[in-house]
Amino acid sequence: MITRIIPSALTMWDVVVRGPWIRWGMRRSTETSVLGVAAMIGLLIKFLWPLFVFDVPLGYDPGFYRYLFVHHAEALPPFVLPDLAPWARGHPLGLFFFSSLLLKAGLPVDWLIGWMWNLVPVILAAIYAWIIRRRYGLTVGVLTLLAALLSIAFFDGFAAMYWKTYAALFWMILTFAALEHRSWWSVPLGILTVATHHQTGLLFGLVFGTWIILSSIAMRMEKERRPVGRLYTMRQSVMMVVVGLCIVLIGAATYAPIWQDAVLVHIPALLDRSVAAAGSFPPPLFYLQTSGVLLLLGIIGFVGDVRRERWTVWQLAFLWSAVFVCLRLLFYRRFLLQLDFFLLPFVAIGIRDLWVRYQRRAVRVCLIAALVAQGMVMVLVVRTRGPIVDAQTFAAIERLPSLLPADALVLSLENQSVVVLRGWLPYHRVGGPGLFDASWSYAEWEKFLLGTDAERQAFLRALPVSTYLFVSPFFRSYYGDRAVSLLHDPCLVPSVEPLLLRVECPTLPHD
Repeated sequence: MITRIIPSALTMWDVVVRGPWIRWGMRRSTETSVLGVAAMIGLLIKFLWPLFVFDVPLGYDPGFYRYLFVHHAEALPPFVLPDLAPWARGHPLGLFFFSSLLLKAGLPVDWLIGWMWNLVPVILAAIYAWIIRRRYGLTVGVLTLLAALLSIAFFDGFAAMYWKTYAALFWMILTFAALEHRSWWSVPLGILTVATHHQTGLLFGLVFGTWIILSSIAMRMEKERRPVGRLYTMRQSVMMVVVGLCIVLIGAATYAPIWQDAVLVHIPALLDRSVAAAGSFPPPLFYLQTSGVLLLLGIIGFVGDVRRERWTVWQLAFLWSAVFVCLRLLFYRRFLLQLDFFLLPFVAIGIRDLWVRYQRRAVRVCLIAALVAQGMVMVLVVRTRGPIVDAQTFAAIERLPSLLPADALVLSLENQSVVVLRGWLPYHRVGGPGLFDASWSYAEWEKFLLGTDAERQAFLRALPVSTYLFVSPFFRSYYGDRAVSLLHDPCLVPSVEPLLLRVECPTLPHD
């Protein structure tokens, strides 16, 4: 029975995928359109399911972005820099120019870190596929959507809420498309790329500069063979130089208010790898283990594309991202997102080339099986991603603004809920172990949490008036009996909110 079913199923599959899939110049077809629609539905499911499963935004950064969105909306960057805490002054202003306009127009800030953020990667993947379709054809564009659906790093960047990175990648691919069409739109789009994100702006500058140099060399080599086009080539060269100067000068000018915090502090790390931060993202080995199929297909597609056309901006973007990752340069783990992103169209090219070159049924079945296996691994990994605080903690934090006095200092006893507190209490002082408005060092925090009762009493009595401790369920479970001992301190008084304790030490006889 099985020996009859399997050949019949394979024959039906060949019927479905036959035709446009085995020709080089692939035209619009029902099969390709169906695959594109299926990939879009899959992307919507992949990125929208957290809205229905969790009552808390994913990732570590929602609190940071909520704080930045709220405070930037009080001004209009890049013309006015709001009054920000020192840790928040190094963020480029490009994204916040648009978010401020939206918030001033009445958009709720929680939409930006809620359902709107869930749609950002879907929209980015769709526009990316549209650009790639115009360059490589319909099939490669649709397969780029499929590669985005199977990608794990693309979801991890979303789960971490890398707002600036995704926004900068959006402007970057539009700039690349404009550059290849020699359009002056590349100037404002390139400026927005640079002004939105440090690392992506640096990547864009390296790609653009390398592209200009390699294009100039290629043009000089072709002068004798194509003398008629020399004047047109010279005009193109002049235009590209002007475009580059405009992007560099105006893009750099957007960093003027934050030059010290956004640029100068990172220069030593760029020059000395020993002090370069890796960045908070899974290590490269994790993606080698979980995305090996996409990496192999991407390399196959990259090699095939280089044989047909050499040193395009898309190829250079992938290569420069690989340089940062392989040499472990500044924030090299975060460049895994850019590396994966610019690998996606080459994954699509690799799938197409293998499908066209090897028409034997066994090879195609193996290719489909590999993609299915990659999809299963992706689902398993995506299901492990979740918020850093539970729903009970998040609900308590949302209630705090109406319960706290304006001059309150809120100290979290661990470094997870404190970042959420920072975002949902943007006008209060908030601190935690090593973060924000907490003045204690790590050694002092350790002594406060794990020291003797007398040592803890000394810290509590030194706190300013109107200080509160936020005690999350995670803190209780992590510290166990030690947490019980701390919470029974006579200086801690229960408040209306069960997770919030007010610091109010009784007066000592000698006071």
